[in-house]
Amino acid sequence: MTIRGDTIKKLITLSMIGVVILGVVMLSGCIDGSNSTNSETATPAVKLINCKGQGSMPQLLSTGELDAVIAWQPKPAELENNNIGKIVTYSEDLPPKGMWENHPCCVMVISDDALENKNYASKEFLKLIILATEEINRNKTLAVDASAHWLGVEKDIEEKSIPYIKYSADPKLVEDGVLDFVMVMNSQNALVNKLNTTDKEKILNTLFDFKTYNEVINNLNSKNSVNAPSEIPTLKIAYLPTDHHATLFVAATNPELFKNKYGLYLKEIEPKKKYELYEQGRKIADIELVLVSEGGAKIMTLMAQNQIDVGFNGVPPAVFSIDKGTKGKIVCALNNEGSAVVVRKDIPVNNWDEFITWIKEQQKEGKVVKIGHPLPVSIQYVMIKSALGSENITYAE
Repeated sequence: MTIRGDTIKKLITLSMIGVVILGVVMLSGCIDGSNSTNSETATPAVKLINCKGQGSMPQLLSTGELDAVIAWQPKPAELENNNIGKIVTYSEDLPPKGMWENHPCCVMVISDDALENKNYASKEFLKLIILATEEINRNKTLAVDASAHWLGVEKDIEEKSIPYIKYSADPKLVEDGVLDFVMVMNSQNALVNKLNTTDKEKILNTLFDFKTYNEVINNLNSKNSVNAPSEIPTLKIAYLPTDHHATLFVAATNPELFKNKYGLYLKEIEPKKKYELYEQGRKIADIELVLVSEGGAKIMTLMAQNQIDVGFNGVPPAVFSIDKGTKGKIVCALNNEGSAVVVRKDIPVNNWDEFITWIKEQQKEGKVVKIGHPLPVSIQYVMIKSALGSENITYAE
């Protein structure tokens, strides 16, 4: 959660999460929400469908197997652009009013092993991501062009998507939001291992590595050079097919910009797969990129199996995985907001309020509305359950 002048307001709205996130799923199971229903005793208005990623969403909407989805960008823009569905609300506008404004979404996690044994390369890669974030915020066209190329979508899709994503790197901007999330999960007994504590400092120390980020920022500000080790490590970096991770795409597709401006850049060896990281003309790391389409939980599983060093993924999978013992730390934020609810194109609604009215009408006729989400361990899942609960819409899974 971005903390600005309205800090108190944000913390108050975040504290409301305790009322609405009863349905967040642990990696090993599910805790039913207060608005969930037992199918044997009542007919719910909505059935939530786990799409196990976002790849099947276009087909499921086109065939009528789903009535709506909540998804991260650019999938909502793609669905609308291809006339499969229409966006009825963006995530920051979901009810309860104000709760999801500037909501934290994706973060970058680095394994403890990489932070210890590949420290210099990890810091320089983090520096590159920080610089890419600054470049995007100066010129959003960079994110549009790089994401369209990287994800293989039309440029006009990214032009619809990027304006609804807020890019930021400072982990302090998501500290309070993540902390409140953990505290609420503990109140529901959803975290049972490393994060099962009310000690806020312990929670923050378990999840975050602020020191590494601060050291990189200090190095950027001072422009002091640090001697690189002679050994050249390989950093294996996993990411999702989303423009939420545009900082990676921008860095990889604009080597001359970063070389000329900062002396730090990625040299392409194999498109979208293999790169070399250079600093002031000297190679400091080999970079291997791993595309993971299943979602952030899969990325954290790969980290737990020591198959990757760096993961670009959402807050909930990072929290649940680290709680269960994955050895890694959140070193920076990536983005806030950037998701939307999309309904099937033939449904006669154009906004969230009309969609809720339509759901209630369907329920009166004995019909259950089916809404797809990417994964139970995702912020999109949390938000849709929160929104339905605030509208007194019952749901099942």
